[in-house]
Amino acid sequence: MQYSKNNTLRRHTPIYLDSAFLSEARRGSVVGTRNISIYFLSGLILCLLLLSACSSSGSVPGGNTIKAMPTPLVDTAIQHQGTAQLQVFQQWIALMQQYGGDTTTYQQQYNADAQALQNAKTTAAYKTALTALNSHVEAIKLPAMKAETVKLQQQLQQEVASWGQQHQYHNAYDNTNYPLGYEYGPNGIGGWVQDDLNSAQTLADYQQAIENEHMYLDNFQAMTANSTDKTPYNQPHQADLQLIQHYGKTNSKVVIVSLQEQAMRVYDNGKLVNAFLVTTGRPNLPTPPGVWWVEGKQSPTVFKPAPGTPRNSPEWYPDTPINFAMQYHSNGYFLHDSWWRADYGPGTNYPHADASGDIFSAQGSHGCVNLSKENAGWLYNFVQVYTPIIIY
Repeated sequence: MQYSKNNTLRRHTPIYLDSAFLSEARRGSVVGTRNISIYFLSGLILCLLLLSACSSSGSVPGGNTIKAMPTPLVDTAIQHQGTAQLQVFQQWIALMQQYGGDTTTYQQQYNADAQALQNAKTTAAYKTALTALNSHVEAIKLPAMKAETVKLQQQLQQEVASWGQQHQYHNAYDNTNYPLGYEYGPNGIGGWVQDDLNSAQTLADYQQAIENEHMYLDNFQAMTANSTDKTPYNQPHQADLQLIQHYGKTNSKVVIVSLQEQAMRVYDNGKLVNAFLVTTGRPNLPTPPGVWWVEGKQSPTVFKPAPGTPRNSPEWYPDTPINFAMQYHSNGYFLHDSWWRADYGPGTNYPHADASGDIFSAQGSHGCVNLSKENAGWLYNFVQVYTPIIIY
């Protein structure tokens, strides 16, 4: 039976075949069967060959294609090194830009290095590009740190000069106006900063110079803040406590010297335990502000001027016996008694008429911090080697 296009069943008239025709048909069916078998086997072999070819080209049943994964030509670990080093290079460039340095050449090198690493197709080529990058990173370090040092120096100079112009001490004794904060100026810390910059040659040199400049700036800003504090000298000052905390000295003994007040305050575990009036360095031989420590103690001793100092030099003085000496800087700066003085406190670091009448008492010190004999004795027994000393 067959179905028509409209799916209606058709009926056919029966066909009757004679015996001769059927006999011939049977013989033809045998031959046809053999031909069909040959054709079937040939088709089966052809299909197997086609399947084999498909399998070898990456096909799997279901039509999904397996893509061969390429073998990495650049070692992954060294690629990580390149990425990290590019970040380091960019950080140095940013630092140099922050402090006003010219980064044109270094930015060009960075761009070229990044491109070279990206274009490298083998580990050997990548290593070559990485070597160039490493050399560029090393080359920028000194210029970047020098730029930071110079910028901080300029900041300190500008702040000190501006403050000194606006805040001056009129000394009636010699009718002269002195800028406050002169200890941070060219005759004092400003000169030390320039010396550091002139002598710096290594990364360690510049790093130390930068740390020192931050210290001087912090102490100078504490001095300016303390200038408006009307708290008596023998009571805790907010600037003292902030510096003690800033430098991590809250759990130790600390000696604080306020240059503008010409006063010393002594703390133990953040608590004020004593306070004295002092005399510090004169304008041309200032006491160095900073964070120092007791390097040694001597009782008694004799102070002598540097060998060869001419008698007409402001740095000359006769051999002087000292009862209590506490060195806080290796350049010869001490906390010590000055038994020849009668007066201490504000103004005694400038030219003045000391009540003792001694000519060596008529000015500030040569850079040391002077105390009365009694107060120096108390301090000598209180401090130990490495006791911090903060001068601001």
